[in-house]
Formats: sequence, structure tokens, C-alpha cells
Amino acid sequence: MIRLLQVELQRLAARKVIWLTLIAAIAISGVVVGGVFMQARSIDLARSGFDQQYQDMVQQVEQDRASCKVEEERERRQSGDAGLDFGCDGITAPTVEEMYPELPSLEEMYRQLLTGLAYPFMFLSLAMGSTGVAAEFAHRTMGAWLTFVPRRTPVFLSKVGAAGIASIPLAIAGLGVLLLGLPAVFRWFRLDDAVTGAQWVSLGWMSLRIIALTVFAGIFGAALAFVLRHSGLVIGAIVGYLVLIEGILASILGWLSPYALGHNISAVVQHGTSWVTWNPNCNFDAQQNCEVVHTLSLTHGIIVLAVVLVGALLAGWARFFWSDID
Repeated sequence: MIRLLQVELQRLAARKVIWLTLIAAIAISGVVVGGVFMQARSIDLARSGFDQQYQDMVQQVEQDRASCKVEEERERRQSGDAGLDFGCDGITAPTVEEMYPELPSLEEMYRQLLTGLAYPFMFLSLAMGSTGVAAEFAHRTMGAWLTFVPRRTPVFLSKVGAAGIASIPLAIAGLGVLLLGLPAVFRWFRLDDAVTGAQWVSLGWMSLRIIALTVFAGIFGAALAFVLRHSGLVIGAIVGYLVLIEGILASILGWLSPYALGHNISAVVQHGTSWVTWNPNCNFDAQQNCEVVHTLSLTHGIIVLAVVLVGALLAGWARFFWSDID
């Protein structure tokens, strides 16, 4: 089994898809860090007086206030009412803080961005895992494995296991760009980058959970590829599920929401999650609190995702074990 896993990992490493997904993960994190850099740069330029757009706006507001005062003075002379007030002093430009809101703290920024990056990392891992397996069915090379090892269960386990292991560098590379890039941006613009030891520990566990979810997605994609035998069908099935089940049906049938993949993935990433719905029977006119807060724990998320993964593995194994390869 170990030998099979090693051979499968070597085969995956020779494929372009694993390197393309790795580059894509690094690029996604790089774009995110670049966005934070541009936001911090805009704030820094505005505070330093070098943001031309902000300076033009301030100058225009000052001209409008001066014109207002001229009109106010003219009207006072014509009407003879010295107390006439056009409210010119209320014409003021927004401050730099109002124009460019403060960046969150480094710890808050990490949490926001890590939560968002979990989903593209999982998608890339799923695409890699499904492509690696589906390509063998498409090129009719799966039979060669059974000639090498005429037992289907070890072959199946080696392929789904290799897809999960190959997902780890993808997640580590993407997370590494973010975890190293954000402090560099904060220090470049002299922003407070203080993070306590307890916060670093919490962020570390959050990153490990994202890596685990990426491994989950790789194994899940490989298992679905054994069922559908085409990477396009796997991705199409996932997109269809997200749109029809989680996007439409779960919003109509509220009892489905706790079992939706999106909520349970968020629960794992964030160590518990919550969302708000509205009580349809609530009396809005009576000023009742019509918000209903739903919460999911980390344990709930792990259990639901584990059940989904086991179901996909059993379906993939059954299809591979009992059906013809070609």
C-alpha cells in the first residue's frame, strides 16, 4: 500500500495540473495581499497629502464653501437681514479617516482573509484530485494499475490518499504567501502589526483546519471522479449542488441549512459559525426582534463533513470495485 501511494504521488507530481493548482493558490494569495497593499497605500498617500484625488476633492469643497459665503453676504446686503445663514460652514470635506477607513488590525485581517481563502483553496484541491483520477479513465490507463496490483481496493485507496496528500503543498504555499505578506505590508506602511501569542496560536490552528479542509477537498474530488469518471462532471455536479441545493432549496427549507456544506465549512474554519434569518411569523409592526440567530459548532461541522466524505468514498469505491474499468 505504501509503495502504491509513493508511485501515485510520483505520477501526480509529473502531471501539470498539480503545478498549475499550486501556482494558482500562490497567485490568489498574492492578489489578496496586493489588494491590502493598495488599500494601505491609498490611506498612506492621503495622510501624507499626496493623494491627488483626495486633494482635488478638498480643494473643490473649499471653493464651494467660499462661493457659498459670497452668495450669503450678497443676499444679506440685498435683504438687509444680517442674520441670514446659508449654512456655509457645514460644507466640509470628509477627513482622511472618513474617506479611507482604517484597516482592521493584523489579527482581524488574518481571520477575514483566511476565511475567504479557504474556499478557492478547496476548489483548486477538488479540481486537482478529480482531474488526476478522471484522466486515467479518459485515457484508459486505469487497467494498467490493476495489472501492476490486481486488487482494486488498494489502488482506490492509493489514488484518493495521494490526492489528499498532494493538496497539502497547495494549501501551505497559499497560506504562506498570506501569512508572510500581510506583516510585510503592515510594516512597510508603519501600521500596528502587534499580534499576541494567544492570537498566533489561534491563527495557527485556523491555518491547520484550512489545510485539513484542502485535504478533504482533494480526497472528495478523487472519490467523486471514481463515480462520475470525468472531472468536468465532478465540477459541474458541485456547482449544481451549490446553486440548487445550498443557494435555493436550503433558503426555502430552513431545516436544511445546518447540513449545508457552506455553513459547515465555515464552522470548521472559524471554530464555529453563526448566521441570521428572519422569522416569517414575526410581527414587525409590534417592533419585535424578528432576527433568528443560528449557530453551528466546530464539532458539528467536522461530523457533517466526515459523513459527506465517507459517503463519497463508499460510492467511489463501490463504482470502481463492481463496475468495468473500460
